[in-house]
Amino acid sequence: MKRSQALRTLLGTVLVTSAAGTAEDVFQAEFKRAWKRSRDYTLTTFNLMPEEHMGFKPMPEMFAFRTQFTHCITYTTAQLAGRLGVKDPYADVQGWAQKSKAEIAAELDRFYEWVGTTIAKVPAVQLAKQFDFAGESLTGKQLCYALENHIIHHRGQAIVYLRLKGVTPESYFGW
Repeated sequence: MKRSQALRTLLGTVLVTSAAGTAEDVFQAEFKRAWKRSRDYTLTTFNLMPEEHMGFKPMPEMFAFRTQFTHCITYTTAQLAGRLGVKDPYADVQGWAQKSKAEIAAELDRFYEWVGTTIAKVPAVQLAKQFDFAGESLTGKQLCYALENHIIHHRGQAIVYLRLKGVTPESYFGW
C-alpha cells in the first residue's frame, strides 16, 4: 500500500470513529432508542388488559398478569443496581398485588425512565466491565441486552394472557 493511500485510510478511520463516537456512545444511543420502543410496547401491552383481569393467571403456578410486569421492574432494577453500584429504587417496594392498574402503569413508566437515565449516566468503564450473570460473564452492555431479553420474555407471556382473555394485542412495534 502506498503511503498516501495508507494516510487516506487512516484519516478516514479517524473521521468515521470521531463522527460515530466511542463504542459506549454508540451503545448508549442505540440502547436509548431501543429502550423507548420497549417502554412503548410494554405499556401498550399492559394497558390492554382490563383492570378486573390484572390478577389473571392461566394456571396456579404461573405469574398473574400484573406480576409479569412487576417482576420485570424489581428484577431489572435489582440486577442493575447490584452491578452498577446505584441505589435500587424498588428495593423496599411491597404490596404490588394491591396496586391498581393505573398505579402499576405509572410504576412501569418510572421504571423505564430510571433504567434509561441510569444507563445514560453509566461511565464507559462500567459498560466495559465484566459481570457474572446467569452463570456467564457479560459486559455491562451485554447485561443491558440480557435484561431487555428478560422483559421481552415476560411481555410475550403477557400477550398470551391477553389472548386467553379475548383481547387482541397490538402488533409488534419493532426496533
